[in-house]
Amino acid sequence: MRLKLLSGLLLVSCISATTYANDFSVGLNDDVISTDLAIDLNKNTNAVLGYIYSNDGGHLTSAAMHVSHDAGIHHFEIGAKYSYVWAKKSPNGSAIGVGGNYKMDLGSHVSFHASGYYAPSVLSFGSVDGQYELDSKVQFQLNPSLALFAGYRNIRFQYDYADNSTFDSGFYIGARAGF
Repeated sequence: MRLKLLSGLLLVSCISATTYANDFSVGLNDDVISTDLAIDLNKNTNAVLGYIYSNDGGHLTSAAMHVSHDAGIHHFEIGAKYSYVWAKKSPNGSAIGVGGNYKMDLGSHVSFHASGYYAPSVLSFGSVDGQYELDSKVQFQLNPSLALFAGYRNIRFQYDYADNSTFDSGFYIGARAGF
C-alpha cells in the first residue's frame, strides 16, 4: 500500500512538472534484469523509478528523488530512495535509503558512475531491519541518445528474525536511451 501511494505521488509530481530530460535504462546478466526511468524535473532535481527481477532474490521496486550539483567533470546527486522487496527466500519489506549518485566524465565519450544507499533499521519497515545498495559502472556514449555500460551491483537486506540475504551481487551489462 505504501509503495502504491509513494509511486502514485511521484508519478503525479512528474506529470505536473515540466520535465527537462528522460532516460530509460536496462541492465542484465544471467540471473537479473533491471530497468529504471530517470526524469529530470528541473535543472537540479530528478526522480528515478526502478524495478529489478532476480532469479534468486525476487522482485524489487524503487522510487528515488535527488538534488544534483555539477562541478566541472563531476556530477553529484544526493537524496532518498524508497525500496520494496518481494523476496523469494526471505520476508518481504521496505526501506528508505539515503545516499546518492556520482558521475565523472573521463573524456572520449566515457564516464564512470557510482551510487550507494544505506537504510538503517529506523528507516526499514516490515521484516526488513536494514539495507544497503552499491553500484558502479563504466559507460560509453554512442551518441547523445544512446549509451552502453558495464558494471557491478550489490544489494543486501538485513532482517529482524531471518537470515540476512543478498538480493543481487554481480556484474551486468546494459544500455541507456535518452529521450
